[in-house]
Amino acid sequence: MTAKWRQACAVTMCAVAVMLGAPSAAFAHGVGGSSETAYGFVNLGVRHMLLGWDHLLFVGGVALLAGTRRRAVKLISVFAGGHSITLFTATVADWHVNPVLVDIAVALSLVVVGVVGLVGRPKDWTWFAAVVLAFGLIHGVGLSTRLQDVGLADEGQVPRVLAFNVGVEIGQLAALLLMAIAADVLRTRVPRLRDPRLSHLGLIVAGTLAAGALTITGFA
Repeated sequence: MTAKWRQACAVTMCAVAVMLGAPSAAFAHGVGGSSETAYGFVNLGVRHMLLGWDHLLFVGGVALLAGTRRRAVKLISVFAGGHSITLFTATVADWHVNPVLVDIAVALSLVVVGVVGLVGRPKDWTWFAAVVLAFGLIHGVGLSTRLQDVGLADEGQVPRVLAFNVGVEIGQLAALLLMAIAADVLRTRVPRLRDPRLSHLGLIVAGTLAAGALTITGFA
């Protein structure tokens, strides 16, 4: 990791920290005439993403599998576009989807990325980009179910959803940068971790256990 890359990571993480800690008044543009602010929903999106371990493992797995920074950016952009579409559509259209089924599908997305990683990088990335887009659409529905749990009034709904999505993207970027720093440090200190197969296997195990646990507890 170059010095410029480390500086970019540090600046981004500091910006997110300032944003999360800044007074709401600094961003207080009222949404829909209520007491809630656009900043409040951006903040909610950031916090949700930073705590969304399954979402973060997926994008981390995709970035690792991509192999190059340029390809990783393209694939994650496809994923972000997918989850942005369904987050907005499912929320505004008031789709009611079983959250357990969505969470199971999200968990299985980790398994798919892990299996592809163990088999080997695709020679043709087009089909994998389509898979990433499909899972992005599923992840977006999952984000929508969480946002709907907050309760959104019809008035000012669109700005709130857009603000939440902005927060999701900020949180995702911050988490990716943090994971890149952590991976760089760990690979330097623990040479054994340089083998990407361990990470891919970890995705498979995590996704399988999560899907199994959700199936047992969600339909018990």
